[in-house]
Amino acid sequence: MKIEFLHQNANSKELILFFAGFASQPSHFLHLNSQKNVLMVYDYRDFEFKFDLNSFENITLIAFSMGVCVASKVLKNFHFKAKIALNGTNYGVDKIRGIPPSIFLRTAQNFKLEDFKKALLYKRAKFEFRAEKDLKEELLALYEFCKKDFVKNFTWDRAYMSEGDFIFPNLALKNTYENLICLKEPHFAFFAFDKWEQI
Repeated sequence: MKIEFLHQNANSKELILFFAGFASQPSHFLHLNSQKNVLMVYDYRDFEFKFDLNSFENITLIAFSMGVCVASKVLKNFHFKAKIALNGTNYGVDKIRGIPPSIFLRTAQNFKLEDFKKALLYKRAKFEFRAEKDLKEELLALYEFCKKDFVKNFTWDRAYMSEGDFIFPNLALKNTYENLICLKEPHFAFFAFDKWEQI
């Protein structure tokens, strides 16, 4: 895992802890402003979360796509002011409540960055990504991670679903959550917001 501040405010004791999705980079979220501290976790080729959260009084967790599954396991013993999921579930890879295992594994083994960009963004933006080889490693690491230690009692206060999602099945989200908030966005749903606090 890599951990990086997107916004720092020395006058604020509030933190938005953001577990990003597969292939995410800090540059993908530059359009989102915040008056709070925003800490991004990404690059899931390993799963050690090494950051002391004790200096913050209120922490809101936002997780996107595969970051929802990762956060539910890595942060299972932490308390949050609120937990918000976008286009992902605690299962991550699952026949009913995630990306079907056969599809996920085939995608990982035959990963093509250009195809992924189209599915992620649907022409909404042009992002920079890490090397294809690194992304393939991340996908395979996520596949193995999702098979371990499912956390049943890690619940989310709010869950979003992009109706134009070509990556994480809408049905998987409907099978997992009640009261989904629907967005007319592709899998990368963040252009629906201007500030982290709006999510």
